[in-house]
Amino acid sequence: MTNDLLKTMSADMNISRYFNESDESFIYRLCYSALGQWCLKIANNKTRNTIGTTKHNQTITLNELSARYSELFPQIADRFIDAGSQPSAFSVFIRRIYEETGYLLTNENNHNRLANFGRSIKIGHEALFFGRPNKIHAVNGLGVFTTPTAYEVTANDFLIRDNLSCEQYFKVRFDSIDFYERDIDIHGLEYFNPLVKNVPSRSWGRKIETDCSVARKTETGPFYRVLKTAKDIHFADETVEAQSDSFTSYEYRRLYFAMKSHYGNPIKVRVTKIDEDYTQIRIGGHLPNREYYFLLLLSWPERSAFDKVSFIIKNTILGEALDVLENIGLKVEGGRTHE
Repeated sequence: MTNDLLKTMSADMNISRYFNESDESFIYRLCYSALGQWCLKIANNKTRNTIGTTKHNQTITLNELSARYSELFPQIADRFIDAGSQPSAFSVFIRRIYEETGYLLTNENNHNRLANFGRSIKIGHEALFFGRPNKIHAVNGLGVFTTPTAYEVTANDFLIRDNLSCEQYFKVRFDSIDFYERDIDIHGLEYFNPLVKNVPSRSWGRKIETDCSVARKTETGPFYRVLKTAKDIHFADETVEAQSDSFTSYEYRRLYFAMKSHYGNPIKVRVTKIDEDYTQIRIGGHLPNREYYFLLLLSWPERSAFDKVSFIIKNTILGEALDVLENIGLKVEGGRTHE
């Protein structure tokens, strides 16, 4: 029964094995994508004159499905558990991803319904569709792919970003007109060092090493952008809001990526071709949520559902993913693989 179920899931979502992929990995990818599709299907339920469902019901149903998959395939159960979180964390996580990326629309009664705008992003010969089309060509990670639609948007439109390149963004954030002398004890600060060969969270020290930096009093702030002149250090307030699972959270990482890129020490994206169909992407740091969520719609987190640095992606859509990562200052190593 379980083997027939896997064959059906594989065929329905057009998800194939990659070279030397283990049973555990393949089953995990199928279940990961299937849970996403169930999340969307539930939001298209029709009850009398109502279309959609409550968030609570959506989460409960996904919990039940997750438990059932874990019973059928116990070898993958740990891949859907986030250390220190509740057992239902993955169900809530999926629902929130779809809410934040425009697949689900929430009304004033806290009901979710499926988006039906027909919006898509053309990627390769297909399109990432926001909703659930009449005909699904493939499911990649949590994303639904079909033929391109009349209502097309770009990846940048989806990300709701400005059109600045990484270097342009850096220059805007360190425009001297925004900086002033401040009565701040410079010896009581830690400074971001973009020259360190490490992830941004481990790139802080007591000495300012570059003309442009970010300073903080503690790990939780307050934060300042810093401009070092020949005679003095000038400051501009850097507001870092409380971070959450919202689409625009962890945006401050864009600044750190831009700084590292500007000073010739960019965060690396290691691209390794697996076979003619799949490629592995490994990122040397955590992304802003915009880019992270975009990757979740194109690929599978490799080690577990909560893996934020290693992804498996089909070669036909790799280029769009790398374009988005390069735009915020990451450097691709290993080349690109196109169909």
